[in-house]
Amino acid sequence: MSIRNTSWTRLEPGQIVTFMYKTKDETRGYKRTILLLNPDLRFRKKTTKRIKRFVAGLVLDTAITRPLTESKVEKLFKKLGGVEFEEDAIAANLPDRVSKAQTKVMYNRLKQLVGQYKNYRTFDRRECLKRRVYLEVDYNKIPKDTLDEFSKEMERKFAKQIEAEVEN
Repeated sequence: MSIRNTSWTRLEPGQIVTFMYKTKDETRGYKRTILLLNPDLRFRKKTTKRIKRFVAGLVLDTAITRPLTESKVEKLFKKLGGVEFEEDAIAANLPDRVSKAQTKVMYNRLKQLVGQYKNYRTFDRRECLKRRVYLEVDYNKIPKDTLDEFSKEMERKFAKQIEAEVEN
């Protein structure tokens, strides 16, 4: 697993990130690796009418629990539309900006898997901003055959682009 330091404002949906996070019940923070669904999910509180901001994602690994297996990670990526290479890092194929409604649609698409794995989490964005975030450049839990399929698909697209340029 190689990681690269980044900032919370640069993150995009679909990326795999690692960060330290402390919940209210914990005495210290633990390292967590998540697949981002929405890096800035806004929620208006009904009592105070203030907007609370969250980071929504699927937990892949934490320092205190076992990581998801390769087959489970592969199922998640297939439900999300496959793998893509974004900013020199492996990511899920999701749009660059995600609204609250699109987050709900993604959650409903993943509802069965999330129910089995119990890995959907929202993190308080204010608490997240206190600590560094690292972008996972190559996450080792993605199966090799999935990455091979992705690389073959990219080669085919590249070959088609070259053929189109040669014809013009």
